[in-house]
Formats: sequence, C-alpha cells, structure tokens
Amino acid sequence: MTNPSAFSILSFRNLTGLILFFFIGIGIFLLWPYASIQEADIFIPVDSEKIPEGLIITNGPFTGIEVHVRGPKSIIRTLSDLKIQYMIDLSGVNTGVNVMPIHQTQISLPNGISILKINPESITVKVENEIIKKLPVNISLTGKPAKGFMVVGAEAKPMSVTLRGSEDTLGQMDKVSTKPINIQGLSGSFKREVTLDLVENLKLVDSSKIILANVFIKERLTTKTFDNIPVQGAGSLYVYRITPPVITIKVKGPVNMIEKLYGSNGVQVYVDLEGLKPGVYNKRATITLPVKTTLIDAKPEIFKVKIIDQKRIR
Repeated sequence: MTNPSAFSILSFRNLTGLILFFFIGIGIFLLWPYASIQEADIFIPVDSEKIPEGLIITNGPFTGIEVHVRGPKSIIRTLSDLKIQYMIDLSGVNTGVNVMPIHQTQISLPNGISILKINPESITVKVENEIIKKLPVNISLTGKPAKGFMVVGAEAKPMSVTLRGSEDTLGQMDKVSTKPINIQGLSGSFKREVTLDLVENLKLVDSSKIILANVFIKERLTTKTFDNIPVQGAGSLYVYRITPPVITIKVKGPVNMIEKLYGSNGVQVYVDLEGLKPGVYNKRATITLPVKTTLIDAKPEIFKVKIIDQKRIR
C-alpha cells in the first residue's frame, strides 16, 4: 500500500522544484542582455546655447568630447544610433576666456551604461563683444590678363554688405573681399557670380553671400616714336625730290598693335603731288595709320617738294 504522506511530500518537492526552475529561467532571460559587459569609447558632439545678447563665440564651432563607457554589449551597440549631443550652457559667460567643465549628469545615456572617463574634462570658450558693421565689397583678382591687356576696374553688386562679428575682428576691417577670380590670359571684360571670402565667425546680415562681379579688361595703350620713316610722293608724272626725305612721328595705340607697326608697312607717309607742274612747293604729308591708333606728333610738318620738268620712267 502506498503511503499518502510520502506521496504528498514527493509531489510538493516536485512542484517547488518546477516553480524554482521557472523563476530561474525568467531571471536568466531578463538578465541575459546584461551578462556580456564591455567597455567602449564614444564620440559626443558639443554645441552651445543661451549665449547672452551682444556676445559672440570666437573659437567655435566646437568639435566634441570622447567618453569612455561601460555596459552591456547589446546596449553599447545602440549608442551610435541615439545621436547623443552635449550642450554647453553659456548664459553666465563673460568676455574673455571661459573654461566650461563637462558634467556627467548632463550626458544622457541609456540605463545600464556608466561613464568611466571623459576627455577633455572641460571646453574652453572664447567670448567677445559682437558688433554690426557695413563694409564695401572688394573684387579680388588673381593672375594676369593676356599680353597687351590690363584690368581697368572692377565693380561689385551689391557694392557693400553688412556683417556681424567680433569687435576685435570686424572692428579692424575696412572692406570685405570676394573669393579670388582667375583672370589669367583673359582679353575682355566679363561678369561673374562669386562668393565672399569671409573669415571665421563673421556672418552676413540680411544679404546673400553671392556677389555679381563686373570686371573691365581693356587693351593696354602705349605711345611710341617712329624715326626715319620714308616720305613718298603720290600722283605725279614728273621726277620729284622731297626734303627732308624722312619724317618722325609719335603714335598712341594698343600695345600689341604698336609693336607690330615697327619695321612693317603699317605706317604710310606720302605727299599728294597730283596735278602739280614742275616747280617748288611746300606741302604737308598725309600719314595713314591702322585703326585704334592715334597720331600724337609729326616732325617736320611741312616738306619742300621740287618737281623737275622731266617725266618719270614707268
């Protein structure tokens, strides 16, 4: 015969074991994520807020801090997806250098993650008085135009812009320049959109960074004297003699064109003898020059022409 008391005790023990095993299983399930602990370094960007009106940060923007943490591996893997950011409260700063300590309590991390080390432990913030100033725009050029050409001017539209920045930087400026425009080898005027070359911590007030630059390039002019140019006669059937037989002229025009005139047939000087009978005459010479050139001076102005009663041999 089976003993009822022994059966009851055995059943009670089995039930207790099952219950204990059940709770142990639940505990293992809940604590399993925390069973694998590791350490890691995470980078947290730093930004600022609440800077008093009339002040400006001159050593920003800030990069960030490196935080060495410890916690469950499964949670650490998710930290990069949380987009954690550390904000520096600047409501109490003064002009000059301010050292702002990094507080662990202001770094929001998931439960189970502990901070072991922060590098750096503080952020240095340089603060200056902020001013607003209107400055003319300077068109910055680099390179040289084509040979014989020169820059005669450059205009900006708008001609001036209003900037906001630190008193130490903006207060010393008398103009603001554009990014350099390369004019190497150019031989004509042009218009181009260009951006302002702003130093760090300077900001535009109610205007665009885009400037319309109008650059004027023209041929460079020069003046040159040409000596001993032969003076010819034109339109006479007789033998003639012109005294003096040469002329000296001074010509102004584009460099490239004036240089080509030397030693060429670009300059022609003649005395009109058409219809003149043998005799002696005082005549002015006709001087022909290429377009874009101007006669500045000519010596002599009057030539003595002697027409001889003798037909020219053709």
